[in-house]
Amino acid sequence: MPRTPYEEGPVNVSEMVTEREPVVQATPVLPARRTGVFALAVIAGYVLIGIAAFWAVLPGSSQRVVGGGDFIVVIWFLAWVPHSLANGLNPLFSHAIFVPTGVNLAQNTESPFLGLVTAPFALFLGAVARADLLMVLAMPVSATATFVVLRKWKVWGPAAAIGGLIYGFSPYAVGQSSGHLFLVFVPLPPFIALTVTSILQRRESPRRLGIQLGLLVVAQFLCEPEILATVAIVIAWAMVCVVVHHRARVAEVTRALLQPFGIAFVLVAVLLAYPVWMMLVGPQHYAGTAQGVVNPYYNDLLSFVIPGPLQKVSLGMGSLGVHIHRIPYVSEVDGYIGIPLLLLAMFFAWRSRRSPRMQLAMAILFGAALLTLGPHLVVDGRLTHVPLPFLVISHLPVFDNVLACRISLEVDACLAAVIAFGLDDIHRAPARVHQHGPPARQKMGIIFAVITLVALVVTQLPVWPYPAQSIRALPTQIRQVIPPGDPVAITYPYASPVFVQPMLWQAEDHFAFSLTGGYSLHPGPDGRPTGFPNPMNPPGLELFLYGQEGFNRYLPPVPISPELLATTRIALFRYHIRLVVVDRSANGAGPVVDLFTRVLGQPEVSAGSFMLWASSHGSL
Repeated sequence: MPRTPYEEGPVNVSEMVTEREPVVQATPVLPARRTGVFALAVIAGYVLIGIAAFWAVLPGSSQRVVGGGDFIVVIWFLAWVPHSLANGLNPLFSHAIFVPTGVNLAQNTESPFLGLVTAPFALFLGAVARADLLMVLAMPVSATATFVVLRKWKVWGPAAAIGGLIYGFSPYAVGQSSGHLFLVFVPLPPFIALTVTSILQRRESPRRLGIQLGLLVVAQFLCEPEILATVAIVIAWAMVCVVVHHRARVAEVTRALLQPFGIAFVLVAVLLAYPVWMMLVGPQHYAGTAQGVVNPYYNDLLSFVIPGPLQKVSLGMGSLGVHIHRIPYVSEVDGYIGIPLLLLAMFFAWRSRRSPRMQLAMAILFGAALLTLGPHLVVDGRLTHVPLPFLVISHLPVFDNVLACRISLEVDACLAAVIAFGLDDIHRAPARVHQHGPPARQKMGIIFAVITLVALVVTQLPVWPYPAQSIRALPTQIRQVIPPGDPVAITYPYASPVFVQPMLWQAEDHFAFSLTGGYSLHPGPDGRPTGFPNPMNPPGLELFLYGQEGFNRYLPPVPISPELLATTRIALFRYHIRLVVVDRSANGAGPVVDLFTRVLGQPEVSAGSFMLWASSHGSL
């Protein structure tokens, strides 16, 4: 059945070689000024929602953060990029942690792109304030990108605004915003989709589109490689759908893709040659996958309809929603959509079932949702032996570090498109004879837009604002006496995935010292990835600090003994430790102060809860 003249979708490949029919305007074209005012109002609304979500952080944003250790690592990553560029260091490798080996940042969620973007703000904002600002803007910017792309596809303004809301503030985004900035800052995928669509439709110069696609891919890789990997998987599936739908015109589709994709490939290969080399074979790269095929980060089949722990309205199923996921981190409960929104999506899909853009959006939606279920089907918390397509993807090189539940980002993107296209089709539907033309059509579109908005809010309303916690920065008296020359420091709490505060002290002090510990993925003693520091040699001092922290019941406190005093002196000398910082407010700090006092004498400075021992020359 031929398309009606008013339909204009992003995936009508047949339009590549045929002239378009004249577009009949279903409604009067709004003046550019009114359209601009509407767009600004939508964007302002997104920003206000972002502010509401992080309201607890905003008063005194340089002293408060959202999330735990992962967000402190985000702060560290963002601070490292401008510091490395200002001091002629490698932004993809750092000796600031895990002394003496250092860490390959290309294999971690470093996001040099965002670090570079925020570098100018380092002149007047601290590391914590910059990260908080990005977190506040991440969801609004992502929503705005989707709104802009949908408007580029000629989608009705209110429908595009709701689509942006669905994508930018989805349960995936709400969950990842509890600490994973680089996974929630996703304005680039919608523009990648827009560019691929324009290539298929041959709307612009293939050379320009190829360059545009290449630059977008490079930017997304430098922002978060895992997001680029999931986008690539879903785009590959979309290409399969296009080829199957237009199997008689495979050669035509291939010709449309060949030149721009070739240009993009060359551009990506040149610009990402060094980062990819660092990731795959660079110094201190780890072998294997960080999570492995068997991991808890997948969607349960019921997770699409049962609210997660971050949804305010449980619909009577909240406790079950937490139970079925069996995931230790609420940030990875990403799959929820809700029954009302699913019913609306099915209604819109059925109503617009002859629309090529709706057909493709639904095909991609189902494919992406299937991938989020992981390698084997899980129903109501019970793991079955039914294999799923993700099992194949999880064994592919480069893609083996992708977490299945995070493909929920693409599910939400497709859901946003389905809802937006459906509302747009209702708004543009031809008026019946007994109706009064455009006003009646506009009224029907507005009614369905309001219904969709109410269903979205009731279904996905998050538990906001996010709780914030105060940070403990090093006092000025301590920072002023840190020896010059990037001294190696050992801290208490010892820097590790359990206690990452020392990395925050380091970032806030502009990397004035290095750490023997840290938290980032790096090769362990067996070459496989670990987030914990490799054991010190001799291990006595490190085991003593771990025991005092009390985070591991299998590492009980180690008593101070002559042997411990001797191994502490050896470790300080062997690792060239010139700085010791102890936070006396931390659990178990008393014996730590006693140990270092016996070995080093009285501390050089004591300020607040902090004590410092330092040496200007050589090790302590």
